[in-house]
Amino acid sequence: MNDMLADVALNFTLKRIVFVNSANHAYSEIMLDEHLALFGANNAGKTASLAATKLMLYPETDFTYCDKKFQFKGKAGAYSKEDSYEFYFPSDSSFLAMEIENDLGSSCVVLYRAGNYRYYRVFLPLPYEAVRPLFWNSDTHNFADDISINKLLTFNKQHNGIHVNDDKRLVELMYHNFARDDSRYCIVPLSDNNKNAINAFRNIYQMAFDAGTGESDSLADAIATLVEMKRSRPQEKMSADLVSLEEKYHQLVKKGKELQVLSNNKERYEHIKNKFESLNKQSTQLGKCYAILSHQLTQQKNSYSSQYEQASKAFIEAQREHQQLSSQYDDLQAQQNRLEGILTQLEATINATNQQIMTAEQVLSEHQQTDADVLRGLLTGKLDQLMAEQKALSNAEQTSQMLAALIRQNNQNQEHLLKQQAKADNMHSLLLNQLPAHTADVLVSLNRDFATIAVTITDEQQRTIQAFADMFSTDSPQLIFAQAVLPNTPVSPYNASQQAEQLRLEIKGLKDKIAETDEQIKALNVTIADGSGESRRQRLAIIDTQVATLASHIEALKRYDVAQIDIGAHRDKLAEQTKAQQDVVDQRRAIEEQKQQAGQRLQMARAQKVQLEERSSKFEFYETGLSRIAKATGKPYYSEADIRRLTTEYEAEHAGDGLTLSDEIMHELTRQADSLITERADIKVMIESFIKDVPNERIDAFTVIQDLAQLGEVVEAYNTSFTTLDYQQSMQSKQISEHNNIISNQLKEIADAHQLLTDSIATINKEINSHKISNLDQVRLKLHRHADFNHVYKLYQSYDVTQTKLMGPEFYQSLISYVDKHANKRTGLLKMRDIISKISFEYQKPDGTTTDKSQSGGTTSTITASIIAILLGRIFMPNSSFKMPIIIDEIGDLDDSNTKTIIDCIGQHGFSAFCATPTQRTSVCQSVKRWVHVDYNVLEHAPQVADCVLNIMPEAINYWGKQPDIDSELPMSSETVVNKTLSKDTDAKDTDANETSKMTEGNKDDGDKLSSDGLMRQANVD
Repeated sequence: MNDMLADVALNFTLKRIVFVNSANHAYSEIMLDEHLALFGANNAGKTASLAATKLMLYPETDFTYCDKKFQFKGKAGAYSKEDSYEFYFPSDSSFLAMEIENDLGSSCVVLYRAGNYRYYRVFLPLPYEAVRPLFWNSDTHNFADDISINKLLTFNKQHNGIHVNDDKRLVELMYHNFARDDSRYCIVPLSDNNKNAINAFRNIYQMAFDAGTGESDSLADAIATLVEMKRSRPQEKMSADLVSLEEKYHQLVKKGKELQVLSNNKERYEHIKNKFESLNKQSTQLGKCYAILSHQLTQQKNSYSSQYEQASKAFIEAQREHQQLSSQYDDLQAQQNRLEGILTQLEATINATNQQIMTAEQVLSEHQQTDADVLRGLLTGKLDQLMAEQKALSNAEQTSQMLAALIRQNNQNQEHLLKQQAKADNMHSLLLNQLPAHTADVLVSLNRDFATIAVTITDEQQRTIQAFADMFSTDSPQLIFAQAVLPNTPVSPYNASQQAEQLRLEIKGLKDKIAETDEQIKALNVTIADGSGESRRQRLAIIDTQVATLASHIEALKRYDVAQIDIGAHRDKLAEQTKAQQDVVDQRRAIEEQKQQAGQRLQMARAQKVQLEERSSKFEFYETGLSRIAKATGKPYYSEADIRRLTTEYEAEHAGDGLTLSDEIMHELTRQADSLITERADIKVMIESFIKDVPNERIDAFTVIQDLAQLGEVVEAYNTSFTTLDYQQSMQSKQISEHNNIISNQLKEIADAHQLLTDSIATINKEINSHKISNLDQVRLKLHRHADFNHVYKLYQSYDVTQTKLMGPEFYQSLISYVDKHANKRTGLLKMRDIISKISFEYQKPDGTTTDKSQSGGTTSTITASIIAILLGRIFMPNSSFKMPIIIDEIGDLDDSNTKTIIDCIGQHGFSAFCATPTQRTSVCQSVKRWVHVDYNVLEHAPQVADCVLNIMPEAINYWGKQPDIDSELPMSSETVVNKTLSKDTDAKDTDANETSKMTEGNKDDGDKLSSDGLMRQANVD
């Protein structure tokens, strides 16, 4: 494509940039096709407006890694993606637009907020005048109605625009797009449409924002890429693949060693080969003998094979039957053993259960009780008391407390005993004993406490109670009142004798309790009185024993009812398992008899088979001999026809004597076989040693050679290597020469690339010094090479790479060391940038002295701006013109001479200067010709987005000299225009002073934040 357009003049212009609710602009149109200076106080939005051009010119669609992509910076460092995104796209009504013009016409690109830190573009085939109504009403000087993304996308569809939301498509449209249907949208006419060219453009453009540093990696990256781009053919670009050369070197070294080993061992191989051929011949002859005799043995064995087969079959069947019966017998024996174990376990369980029952019954008997649960409750209470006493004996205080409690309890029990004895002595005084049976049954059913009440009632009271009781019926299980069943009140008949017995038992229990308590009180008194503690220890020992005994009795009583049920089930299970065991014993005895009979049959079959095997002992001797022969020869295969032919040939060779099976023949042939095996082992050792000394790619050095065929494969594998040895040595010399020639060409390519780089920098230096910069006679870019590059270059000069021998390993080590340090880690290739360590400035003063010390910021900025203009001119398509803005921030810091130099240099290369400085200066106005005060142009209406208030329109621009819309044919004098302009600006300052103060005063302490006026501070500027 470049060749097709080499003689075609292509013209490109960036005409204007438009802010809509973005970067603190409410609505602003800033013309870019001529020089323009932005004046305004710090934080007024000048630098932020300059930096917005990156969003338009870079092929990006999101703010991810914003610090690397756009390098928006303030005094506190790089701005985050969050701050940057909300600054340029604070709402869905925020837009950035740029009008572009090339030979195919005017077009616009509009950026809009897409959410999630993304922004998309539409490319419209229209001049901006046709697009403006989407955002601005020129009649009312206010926003258009319904500014929205949907409206923009609908407009784009109506005019067949292009909607883009991916980086790849942006690259296709914006760069190097000269001969396609969508070429009108080409913005930057790069000579190459690849990643390197785009990165070079970005590096050069970023230099304007990094002005004043004196050194820049961006400068080195850009120059290296430019030099690569300008080379005429892709294959000439420096791409020295030294890693692959090292690999080839190692291959040649390895091949040379292999050829030397072959040459040194050629005679040794011939000796091994001759021995193998002799051995193979002997093995072949012996193999023929083996085939003849093996065939004879097979015929002889077939004569009795059927009988042996029948005997073997009978033996196998008898053996199988005996094994099956043995297995059944073993299974039954195991089953019997298992049942015996079950019976033993059941008997133990029955004995243990019976012991529990006996223990429980003994305890019941001792306590004259018949109810196990009642007794268990009594014993549990006694156990709790003992444990309480046990705890109380742990220290003197608790012992005293327990003694007091026992005395209180004993007194209460004695009082209760007296009451109960009085009741027993006067049973007739009990209420229920004074009433009829029916009445007594009703009362005790209603409440059991009526049975214990002792009170004397009058006849009248008796009649009243009886009348009440007559209202109830006790004929059913539940008490009935006036024919209504009381479901929760069961009938409980009153038994006077039972009540007397219960009272007697209660009195006995109280007496026993009082006695026990007396004993405890006495024991505690003794314990307290005994200061030695011996009584306490003895009492604790007694309690421990009693606690253990009570616990065992309680457990026996707890299991008493269950044990009486379980023991019956266990006895039933025992009887069942006993019967099952007897059945198994009977089955085992029957199988044992069958097993004995089968064993007799097996012995008979085995004896018959042994007799036949003894008859075949001779065959075994022959088979053993033939096996030894087969081991030596590899047991070659011959068909029936082959064996007949071999037999005939043998008889012909031995005067008609045939080869037959005999002990003498077998002994002789086995002797030859053993000798053959020994010779084969010897040559095997020789070949295995040869394999280790002379490696071969077709042979595994760890292969275990087991037979003559494998030995033959090894000999054959080496045969090719040795028969072609002279040819391989000739090819090795040729490849070494070619390899050395490639190294020479690659090193020469690196040296040529270095020279081209040096020449390019010299050309740039010459162009820089065509402009007078400050008080310097000359300014030069100085190339600093990587230290080890010079070493690589010396290798190229010092080694004779035309020789037919390989270089030493240190030669490749030096080259690879350089590659490892500077080559692309993924591809292993060296590029032009790998030569450059850095590029710095060198300055020559009027007195002839030279220094590389950094100059003033203004001088460095002037040099940087000049270099940017020069480099941009080289990155674009040859013969093309591209009028784009070159950013000059803080142009007011330059002296008058440098200001003119920058503007002249930028203009001579066909670019426009886009400048910013806080204070208006005459030299800037005179050199730039067009300027505007940013902070004087504020929206007269209410803003749509908070802080977006700037409203800079083309008519707000001031001009030096004749303005474009003045009808007079004679230009005004420069001095007059300056005075008029300055006067106008002064009046404007006076008029808007209060408003400007209000707008900027609140931003003085904003620190590193984006100010409320949307003022993004770039590096060392705002």
